[in-house]
Amino acid sequence: MISLIALALLGLVVVYVFEFYYFQRTFHVQRLLLTGALIGAGVGAALGWRFSRVVEDSVERIQVYVFCIVLAVIFTPLLVSLSNRLLSPHPVQWEDVLFFEEKPYISERFGILKDEKVQTAGYHLFYSREGEIYRMDNRHKMGVSLKRGDIFQIPVRQGLWGFSWVLSDRKPWSHPNFSE
Repeated sequence: MISLIALALLGLVVVYVFEFYYFQRTFHVQRLLLTGALIGAGVGAALGWRFSRVVEDSVERIQVYVFCIVLAVIFTPLLVSLSNRLLSPHPVQWEDVLFFEEKPYISERFGILKDEKVQTAGYHLFYSREGEIYRMDNRHKMGVSLKRGDIFQIPVRQGLWGFSWVLSDRKPWSHPNFSE
C-alpha cells in the first residue's frame, strides 16, 4: 500500500513537471496557482480534521493536520491547472498582440564543447497583450519576419475556471497570418 502511495506521489511530481510548460503559457498564472493553494489548504484542513480523529496523541494529530495540509497545498494547484486546461469547453480564438522580440536560445545539459555546432532549442517570443509584456517559449520560429510593434495573432483558449492560455506550438501554428 505504501509503495502505491509513493508511486502515485512520484507520478504527480512527473505530471507537475510537464505542466510547467503550460504554467508559463497561462495568463495570470499566479492567481490560478494561489487560488489552487487556498483551495488545497481548505481541503487539507478538512482531511486533517477527518483523519486526526483516529489518532489519540496530540503530537500525531498535529502531524496528520500538517501532512494533509501540505500535500493538498502542493498538489491542488496542479489539479486546478489541469482541469482549467483539459476540461475547457471554450474554442480557440486568435487574439491580436503586439510583437516585441523573438530570440533563439540553446539548451545543452552539459554545456557546449569547443568547435561543436550549436542547435537552437527554441525561441523566446516576447509580445504585449493588454498592456503587459509576456515571454513565451516556442519550439518553432514564427513563420513570418516581424518588426517591433507589428500586430500578429496567437491562439488563445479560455479555460474552465476562466484563466486563458496560449496553445502549445508542438506543431507550428497554422493560421493565415503565418504564411509568407
